[in-house]
Amino acid sequence: MKKIRLIILIGMSVFLIHCDKKKDPINDLETNLLCTSFAICNGETPAKTGIIGDSWTDILFGFPIVETLRPQLENRFNYKFAGATLGGKTLQQVVSQGLQFQVIDQGGADMKVVLLSLGGNDIQANLAEYIGNVNAVQAQRFATIKANLKHLIITGNAYKIARFGGPPIKWIIHGYDYPNPYMPAVIAGSDEGCKSKFDRIGLIVPDAAVFTSTQLDAFNNLLVEITREEPSLIYVDLRNTLGGKPNSRAELMLDCIHANNIGYTLLADKLARLIYPVTNIGF
Repeated sequence: MKKIRLIILIGMSVFLIHCDKKKDPINDLETNLLCTSFAICNGETPAKTGIIGDSWTDILFGFPIVETLRPQLENRFNYKFAGATLGGKTLQQVVSQGLQFQVIDQGGADMKVVLLSLGGNDIQANLAEYIGNVNAVQAQRFATIKANLKHLIITGNAYKIARFGGPPIKWIIHGYDYPNPYMPAVIAGSDEGCKSKFDRIGLIVPDAAVFTSTQLDAFNNLLVEITREEPSLIYVDLRNTLGGKPNSRAELMLDCIHANNIGYTLLADKLARLIYPVTNIGF
């Protein structure tokens, strides 16, 4: 925890150094973090595109450990997002907190598309539960993910139409690329997808890469299944961008489940191309 707090303090210092000279820079920083990380904003910040995401979109309060998908799309493809992105975010938390409503409020009447980067933490949390019962636990978690994702879309569209009118939002969700469970964790305690974590908690698998890649394929298949039931949901496949099955290449990874700057550049390039027909932004 001390290391994490230190990184947060360093990140806050970076923000303060680069922010405009205002009367109260601390308050300005807090306002920015609340708006970008939690969609708690002072009024609308109009945008055609929203985003709700986990550490693939923002690892740590915007601190530049690595340039993840959100800053890549903003800086290189001219996206202007309204949304909530924060490492560790689960789909369960998004639904429980009603973040879909907050992001719609934030973006306003012109919001047409919301990009989702969710589900990985719902699968990876509490890995000890998988011990001796992998298939049953995974099936239960996938069922919960499906129910929550459908709820997010249905309630989000109903809210958008009731408040602003017009057509429903198009929701884009990407699947993740293959982990590399043999990579070391960058921050102690953040090694949910690492073989070292499997070993430490007693989750014995014959081959960690086969286990994680098979689980990731099943998750991607689940997302395809949900698109057949929810016409507003669009799925984007990012697999094989970082080297292919069973695990992504180490030189493109920051840790077990996150890409490094080069890796996220490749992922953002692919994602931007695939979502362009829906967003009409970036090319």
